[in-house]
Amino acid sequence: MRYALIDWDNTIRRGYTIYGLTDYLIAHGAVPPRLLEKFEVLKIAYRAGAISYAVYTERTCEAFAAAMAGYPADDYRRRVAAYLPQNESAISPDADALFGLLRRYEVDVYLVSGAPADVLRAYAGRFGLRGVFGFELEEDGEGLLTGRVACNYGLDKARALHDPLLNVPGAVHLLGMGDADADLPLLDGARIPIVAGDGALALRFSHDRPWDLGRLEEQLARLCAKAERAT
Repeated sequence: MRYALIDWDNTIRRGYTIYGLTDYLIAHGAVPPRLLEKFEVLKIAYRAGAISYAVYTERTCEAFAAAMAGYPADDYRRRVAAYLPQNESAISPDADALFGLLRRYEVDVYLVSGAPADVLRAYAGRFGLRGVFGFELEEDGEGLLTGRVACNYGLDKARALHDPLLNVPGAVHLLGMGDADADLPLLDGARIPIVAGDGALALRFSHDRPWDLGRLEEQLARLCAKAERAT
């Protein structure tokens, strides 16, 4: 089994998914506009150095979850599905080619992100994703959102590496991709660590050696051929 761990926001998608989704939900009356005020307060505190990036991320997700309290989970997922066309302009134009390349080399792809997991799962069919580790909203036994965060892999992406799905005999962490320090666990230990930039898959080694999808395919072909010779 060969797998890839890939970040979403500012790697595959330009900007932060939670802000685009929030704008959509406000426009359709699903959450109150005051949620944007809470986001802005957190942004100001982060930019002023009053809170760390981890705290900023955690509280932003907590504010989003609280705003969704009592909302039917199925209705929320329908809203997410309806939001996808609006989200399309933020997706990298190279995304389909990247995921298609990974499928061709039989690489199992997992997204690891602090973005809303329901949005990420909505792309599973298109991008051939094997799994999603994201920001999950808690749901009660009656199908309502509780207003709490069930889990958020954006706060500790190393958690994904301990999942049983990735710890089967013969599993190889072939590729890791991200754009920020929080993504280092995805790159550390990967045979092909890639830092993405500018929301356009400006692929490069961590020491800024230029990348493109053609060079990535060369690396995949070489490593996969080497693995097959070893078996």
